[in-house]
Amino acid sequence: MGLVRGLRGVWWTPVVAALVVVGGLWLAITPAASTARLTSEATRGVSLTTMWPSRTGEVDPVLASAVDASLARRGVAVETGNETLFLQDVVPALRPRQAQLFRNLRAIGMSVVYRRAEPWENVLGQVGTFRVSMRFTLTGSRLDQAATDVGYSYVIRKGRLWMTSDRALDDEIGSNRQPWDFGPIAVLRKPNVVVITNQGQQAKAQRLADETVAAAKRVRAIWPGQLQIVPYVVALREPQVLTEIPPTLPGAEPAQVRAMLSPGIGQIQPAGGWVVLRQTTLTPAQMTHALMHLLPVRLGDGAPHWLAEGMAQYAELQALPRAERAAKRDELTKQQLAQLTRLPNDDEPVDEAVSLRAVEQLIAKAGVRPVTEYYRQVARRGYNDAARDRLMQEYTGFSEERLVESVRGSAG
Repeated sequence: MGLVRGLRGVWWTPVVAALVVVGGLWLAITPAASTARLTSEATRGVSLTTMWPSRTGEVDPVLASAVDASLARRGVAVETGNETLFLQDVVPALRPRQAQLFRNLRAIGMSVVYRRAEPWENVLGQVGTFRVSMRFTLTGSRLDQAATDVGYSYVIRKGRLWMTSDRALDDEIGSNRQPWDFGPIAVLRKPNVVVITNQGQQAKAQRLADETVAAAKRVRAIWPGQLQIVPYVVALREPQVLTEIPPTLPGAEPAQVRAMLSPGIGQIQPAGGWVVLRQTTLTPAQMTHALMHLLPVRLGDGAPHWLAEGMAQYAELQALPRAERAAKRDELTKQQLAQLTRLPNDDEPVDEAVSLRAVEQLIAKAGVRPVTEYYRQVARRGYNDAARDRLMQEYTGFSEERLVESVRGSAG
């Protein structure tokens, strides 16, 4: 497997498929409309007489309206730094964990909007569990709004709303996997990089920030187009952070790129990506490889997977000292390629050797810029195979058939 898995064929599809199975996919379900009048009285008050009922018919209208107003309060609290308001509707047993969540959100720096979506369990009277779309914008990131799902349980007791659980749907929707769900955390901000570590790891964060800035310069020397301007590097000791859904065994790869999913219905291109480190240290070459895999979240995931992985492998090799480059290349391409008849399909496992050799052949014959321009075109639009082949000939002079012949010829 590669250092960082491709975004669509290896993990993107399982994420969507898993969420479709459980029925909570944010791409497909419009959050329940709310007619709660979120005036200052409603967003900060505690009396249910200030709440306007939801007319969705999904749940008890008093419960629905109270939840909507409570979720609005949470967003206001994060924006204004009001921890008391954030915890106002939380039962005492849950407050320590929610207080840590609030401090983490503030440390990362974000604006948050919570929207109630469909009820997850049968709602009997004024008790219910809901999928909630947490929509966030990272301050200073220059990224669009992203979203994740959480599951909250509520009950009304004596005319008062209480959040009783924030983990009711962890298994179903993969909530509590974001960097702010593990704490306490520390956040280091430098120009064009943000590093999130566990508290007390300032030296580690500083080292990772410097390495990321250096790797970004190496990537831009190869890639003339736009990257994610502010990489967010997550280096927490907890192996559950930003895992796949369903999760795979932790530690299989030194680093992975995970998408910040867009909230809009039908939106395929993510808002941005996290670079998640799965081991204590990365070499400069490994970090360069990881940053190249931010391209799909910046441009879209329509490029052939062999091209995305091949570009990352190529960038990694360029970051190695010249003496190590040939040995690493031989290690990746030691398998027999002489019998290659076609390039891998997107629904097949990524073949590192084929990917690297194919990109090397394109760059050797056409140059870096035509190859990156081809990548940019197909990444954004997700063309079919015929269109991809036509564009590859237009930008590089290679058809797939000719490229396969060239890869076979290089296998000797």
